[in-house]
Amino acid sequence: MKTSLTLPWWLPALTLAACFAASSHGLAVPETQAPQPLPAALVIPPLEIPEEPVPGLILRQLAFDREFDSPVMLATLPDQSGEQVIAMQRGEFCAVRLDGSGQWRPFLDFREKMKGIVLFEEGVHGIAFHPRFAENRTFYLSYSQNEPRRTVISEMRASDAAAPVALPETERVLMEVPQPLADHWGGHIAFGPDGCLYIALGDGGLRDDPYRLAQNPWLLHGKILRIDVNGRTGVLPYAIPADNPFANDQAVRREIFALGFRNPWGLSFDARSGQLWCADVGQDLWEEINRVERGANYGWSDRDGPAQSVFHAHPYLPNLATTDPVHAYTRMRGEGICIVGGLLYRGKKLPQLDGAFVFADWGYGTVWALMMDSASGLPVSRGVLHRKEAEHKLNPTLVTSDAEGEPVLLSQEGALYRLEPQE
Repeated sequence: MKTSLTLPWWLPALTLAACFAASSHGLAVPETQAPQPLPAALVIPPLEIPEEPVPGLILRQLAFDREFDSPVMLATLPDQSGEQVIAMQRGEFCAVRLDGSGQWRPFLDFREKMKGIVLFEEGVHGIAFHPRFAENRTFYLSYSQNEPRRTVISEMRASDAAAPVALPETERVLMEVPQPLADHWGGHIAFGPDGCLYIALGDGGLRDDPYRLAQNPWLLHGKILRIDVNGRTGVLPYAIPADNPFANDQAVRREIFALGFRNPWGLSFDARSGQLWCADVGQDLWEEINRVERGANYGWSDRDGPAQSVFHAHPYLPNLATTDPVHAYTRMRGEGICIVGGLLYRGKKLPQLDGAFVFADWGYGTVWALMMDSASGLPVSRGVLHRKEAEHKLNPTLVTSDAEGEPVLLSQEGALYRLEPQE
């Protein structure tokens, strides 16, 4: 039975930007437009799958003799050294060992470049190592800059030492995308099993996406891009893969792999199938998880989560066919306010999570596993792995994995956590 009621007090008109604004770690600016009024009577949809606790697991903080200032990404050095590099929002990068030893060392200091970039979503957004890093020593960065405000995707080399460090003087800019506001950057990057670099970009930050940037096929905002960093197409400092879905379409930017995202945060590839997954942060109502397919349109801002948006009466593109999220949760049920991706678990230590998509909510500090039916690929239940206690200062910024595929959780207050079997 569907229930109608007035807008609950706990339903905030927040974006991911506003979520970070609530933290003492960042400064806040309001969105350009005020929230639009929602219907006086909201229909709260029922949870379409059951939610149940997953016993036998704990979230354990890793011991380090320091805090990591707003960590946003963790990337494994593909050189068999056993190190991962943490990217922090304000420009510091550290190589760490997640073996319990607490070892860390400087990798790159980008803080001078990030000087004056202090708003809650500005700063460093991602790092990804080239699959052949052991040979070419190259890695890639995603970060923001001002004057003009823009997203920068660049390439850099690291030293040949056994404990490599970045060489900032080798930076080569591959792409700069102008940004209208300091919100909805997206910015996560990852190499796929095909060797291409995937780049997730948000819709530019304006509430309701009024200029329909996420649906405009000639803009890169609100898209997941796919480029080949090993080649060149014309004067571009990268190549357009010949099998990109729009590589031969003159009406669409050829870099686009998929479109219709609001603020994608957390790209990951299934280690078994190579399937791309992405969490997308919602506006007022829905947070969603997407299985990203070549050329697919995920609806924003014509659609909001699994529903038609209330702020655009007509689709931007003719004959629009959209792909619904694999799963969406809603603020209408008080489940959370900012989704954080996310990985499809393929490790060995937590067999009860095999094939489940592990994700979290920044605002509530809840960690879930979306249990999937292997035959249909559809979710069958949502397992609760951790619920934050009131006194626990936990605001997940990413759920990712170590080199062995075991879950690692980054939190904005500067800590790292593991999901482990409870002894």
